Amino acid sequence: MASYKLEGPKPARMYEVILPKKLGYFGKVQEVLESLFDEQAIRAIPFVRASIADRRKDPNFDEDAWIKTLCQASRGYSIYEMDGRYLSRNGPIDERVLVIRFIFHNPGDPSDSRTDFLSASVAVVNHLVAHRFAHELGVEEEIWFLEYNLPQLSIWRRDPPDNATENASNRGGKS
Repeated sequence: MASYKLEGPKPARMYEVILPKKLGYFGKVQEVLESLFDEQAIRAIPFVRASIADRRKDPNFDEDAWIKTLCQASRGYSIYEMDGRYLSRNGPIDERVLVIRFIFHNPGDPSDSRTDFLSASVAVVNHLVAHRFAHELGVEEEIWFLEYNLPQLSIWRRDPPDNATENASNRGGKS
């Protein structure tokens, strides 16, 4: 039987980007979200290029490490949809929206600045996702960016299997 060990609770940050669900947006949504895992795609984003130019004034700035942190900080996302009624200038509108949720936490030693994904998280979601949707779709009156205050994350992590036990169970016999 597998055993699990509890990690946490530890600090986390959670964000949601909310935009109207429209068939024509699916390609852009996929492009933006997939670029979060590609260092070259991240470097091509105008916000990132401008940030690098500003940060180069600091002699301690390590461009490659910063880009790697942006890329690694967003290790995944969830997408769901919800229906709602929203008040516009013309009155209530029923609309289905797409919600993209991000949960960030630092995976390792809290003192290791190379894995401080919490500090990078707002830039990743606000600028590499929400702002890109607003700018590149260019037609929506609003795209919402929501940050949840002080979430805590606990993870039940499976212990690595013991090789002797695993080998015995694979053979169907005793170790």
